[in-house]
Amino acid sequence: MVVDLAKTTVAREDFAEAPPASRILFLTANALRRWAVMDFGRISLWTPAAIGAGAGLYFGLKAEPDWRLGALAFALLAVVSMWRGPFQRAFMALMFAALGFIAADWRTAQVDAPQLSRELGIVETTGRLISVEESARRRRYVLELLSIEDLAADETPRRARVTWRGEGFHAKPGDLVSVRARLSPPPPPVAPGAFDFARQLYFQRIGAVGIAVTPPHVDSEAAKSIGQKLAARIEIMRISLAARIIRETPRLEQGGAILAAIVTGKRGAISDQSEAALRDAGLAHLLAISGLHMGLATGLVFFTVRFGLAAVEPFALRYPIKKWAAAAALLSGIFYLVLSGGGWSARRAFIMAAIMFIAILVDRRALSLRNVAIAATIILLTTPEALFHPGFQMSFAAVTALIAAYEWFTLHAKAEFENSWAAKVRQYLTALALTDSIAALATAPYALFHFNRVAIYSLPANMAAMPIMGLFIVPFAILALLLTPLGLDGWAWRVAAWWMELVLHIAGAVSGLEGAVSTTPQWPQSAMIALTVGGLWLCLSRAPWRLAGFAAIPIAALLVSQHRPPALFVSASGRNAGVIAENGEGDRVLYVYSTRREKFAARMWEEAAGLDIEMVRPKALENVFTCDVSGCAGTVFNRAAITAVITEDKASLAEDCQRADLVVALYPASANEWRACNAYLIDRRSAWMRGAHAVWIERDGSFTVKSANEQRGQRPWTGG
Repeated sequence: MVVDLAKTTVAREDFAEAPPASRILFLTANALRRWAVMDFGRISLWTPAAIGAGAGLYFGLKAEPDWRLGALAFALLAVVSMWRGPFQRAFMALMFAALGFIAADWRTAQVDAPQLSRELGIVETTGRLISVEESARRRRYVLELLSIEDLAADETPRRARVTWRGEGFHAKPGDLVSVRARLSPPPPPVAPGAFDFARQLYFQRIGAVGIAVTPPHVDSEAAKSIGQKLAARIEIMRISLAARIIRETPRLEQGGAILAAIVTGKRGAISDQSEAALRDAGLAHLLAISGLHMGLATGLVFFTVRFGLAAVEPFALRYPIKKWAAAAALLSGIFYLVLSGGGWSARRAFIMAAIMFIAILVDRRALSLRNVAIAATIILLTTPEALFHPGFQMSFAAVTALIAAYEWFTLHAKAEFENSWAAKVRQYLTALALTDSIAALATAPYALFHFNRVAIYSLPANMAAMPIMGLFIVPFAILALLLTPLGLDGWAWRVAAWWMELVLHIAGAVSGLEGAVSTTPQWPQSAMIALTVGGLWLCLSRAPWRLAGFAAIPIAALLVSQHRPPALFVSASGRNAGVIAENGEGDRVLYVYSTRREKFAARMWEEAAGLDIEMVRPKALENVFTCDVSGCAGTVFNRAAITAVITEDKASLAEDCQRADLVVALYPASANEWRACNAYLIDRRSAWMRGAHAVWIERDGSFTVKSANEQRGQRPWTGG
């Protein structure tokens, strides 16, 4: 390369004589150009983000789009992105967003099946038993439906989820059964912005839920396909193994139940107290088949096989024992995925582990953000509904942050060459503390957004529990699985369960500390999007401008501070309503019209309002409103105040509409009554049509009413 020194000198002189603003602008542009070059090779890491944005756009539409529009947009963008120009990367990002849109559209059409539109009452239901979740108080089973009494074939849902509380359950997966059950449509969100159980069940092709009034009766055996036989055998194996673990650990009941959940994914035997202790201690991730379990299990198999082969000199010298160990670990991961039921976090963990071991087989780098991007892309293209699932979001947030931190430490940290045991223990504890801290910080926003609570002391709890998991529980569980075919597994399950009981004691001690849990009102979705984009920018970039990702924290804090929880709720059935108000001690409490109805909805309303559901239970509305046989009337405070009436007396509607700003009628109102009402009216029919309602009161005394169906992208129903 030849440099003209004269021109260089002139350029330097011109730069020195340029105005300060011009010099700053030049230096800034030059820095941005260099940083863009640094990150140019990492643009592919943003592929799953673009696909997720396209899928999110589809799910947010108010009407079903024509699939040909998405296909046309993808084809045009694919052609345009082949043009090498300054906007090529932007067109490629839009192309992947269009691909995510198409994937969501295709997946929705693929699982489309009839759903009940009304409650059927008690009907005879016949179907093939697919899966069973057992606990001490109930059994919940999923049926592949064949028929429902008095329901046409084209209106019959593909699957139903039925709960049985009682004895006499003798059916097993694969059996053709009939049962009398009270069936109803899948439950809608209990409030605007709440988790949409109906959407989750839709993608599982479950179009009816209900309570069985008789135990399932096994009918004559019908022909089954090869796939049905295989699925039934796998489910029977999972149920049998979970029961065996619990049976072999009679004195360690909860330790055995948690161990069964870790191994098989069957969580029915875990008590509410144990689950709450693990959750409030920040150890709830132990119950999900996540990267922790998959990594420990496959990693232990990998190192054990490699160590064993290395001890045999002819194999160690002549054969690629590292690749053999990777193949063995890959097979063990497949077995664990099948055994655990294949949930969101388990799929992500397996794909990540599979990519890592395949990379070893083909002599590539095993641990990188590129592998995370591949795993996320596979999941979003095959099951785009995962985008809204807390398990998917928290799992990928944790692993992305951990690998990004690992890359940073690899480049900047100074290696220590101490070989003493004290140095190794110090390094292990430091790595464990950093890992737990990074994972906790990455997942905390999602825990607050979805569950309205976060464990404050998760770091010490994980510091104490993780070594036990890695050194004792997982190794003995793997040993027990290997001994199960020989019938010699009982002692190994008991040892693993004993250590699990110790973890449960740690969880109980930590969760019992004062201030162990922090609750918050429901976050706005915009805050979560800001934190997600900022976190991705911080993790996926290597240039100094990655620090701009921290700007998402004050932005999200501002959005959260400006957002207030609803002051009044109406259930999706239109049978109950609740008001958030202060009690005599200055604490915010949920007061409900009926303490016997819609108990689950009331619990979710408390969570949305940021109330500690373990400390305060919903109270009767008569404590803060004036109530009589016709209903309750009072003032709702939140920034300002409005007058509200909640009534079951149709005869008093005209009077209520004259004296109140808001009327909640727990019965269907006629079109004439709608038109004659001067107040804002929410009746039972509007709840049926538009879903659960929530009311926000503004500072000027006005109020905003939102419904769950509007949040889900459906057109709102207008009374009258």
